[in-house]
Amino acid sequence: ATGRFVDLCRRLGMTSTAALSRVPRCASPQTSRVVRINLAHRSHRRSSKTVPRANSDVPPGGNPQNARMGGGTDDNGRMHVPTDAFEGMSPEHKAASALKNLFTMVAVRVVLKQELDVVAEKGDGAVMTDTHRELSEYLRNNPLRDGNVWLEQLMRHPEHNMRRTALRVLAIRKTYTATQFDFDSMRVLAVSELKKENDLLMAGYVNDSLALADPNMGQDGMGH
Repeated sequence: ATGRFVDLCRRLGMTSTAALSRVPRCASPQTSRVVRINLAHRSHRRSSKTVPRANSDVPPGGNPQNARMGGGTDDNGRMHVPTDAFEGMSPEHKAASALKNLFTMVAVRVVLKQELDVVAEKGDGAVMTDTHRELSEYLRNNPLRDGNVWLEQLMRHPEHNMRRTALRVLAIRKTYTATQFDFDSMRVLAVSELKKENDLLMAGYVNDSLALADPNMGQDGMGH
């Protein structure tokens, strides 16, 4: 019975060791019903065949034939994401916007670390450079929520040194994005971590279904 239950869990996509370890080691008629319910839902899933996204979502200079994700419309075979879901942006553009803010913060931290290294190299007993102190204070008083807006304001700072620091941040952000950040690893991590979390959530759902105290809640925990 245990082997059949584990096999059904794997058919549900719960393949990680962490997820399977959270599932009871014995199967019951109730367990089987829960699994059958979930299998029925999965049987209607859309094919995962890769379809090029809409041309409007292909990055500038990109090849539409290499476009793998997003850009769902009514006629290109991708999952449709409403155009007003992210203020008119595609999910890819929304993610790119979040990465822009991340890269801006990375660049700021790199500058701060460079300034600490300058102090260490001089060895004159100074705690920090003027740039480190001023940039830290600016970041503390102006939390970075939008990378471009934050940099634009810093570039208009009344202090000349801060305006020069803004140019450093701008250059480092560009270099880090173009040559340092591993986008391939990010995609692998995003997919694997999401799958792992889905497995754990599914295992918790099965456990909760087995432990229902109220028989009126039904076998799926939602009154069915």
